[in-house]
Amino acid sequence: MLPKFYQNCFQNVLTPAQYKMLEILIMLLQFHKTVTIEKLATVFPQPIKFESRRRSIQRFLLLPELSIQYIWFPLLKRWVKNSRQSQEKQLIFAIDRTQWRGENVFVISLIEQKRA
Repeated sequence: MLPKFYQNCFQNVLTPAQYKMLEILIMLLQFHKTVTIEKLATVFPQPIKFESRRRSIQRFLLLPELSIQYIWFPLLKRWVKNSRQSQEKQLIFAIDRTQWRGENVFVISLIEQKRA
């Protein structure tokens, strides 16, 4: 489901319960192809009320452990390190920014083998 170095990075930062929640959410996102918390809460396999599932997902997504410095910087460092060790000498990043519901969303992707 996730590359091994992603798994290691997430497991180093998250508790086992938090990591399991992440795995379930990724599975639901891939299967149902939806990103709304309400729809994810509807299909989340936890035997509690809908509203409790929704709040649980919201709390999980607001964890400080999922912030840029704890998760995404180590992953970015790993991408750069792996790319330097490969045959490619040039790293290509795609950068995008959008305004969504009053939030400024900034996305950076490493492009490798025509995939970001």
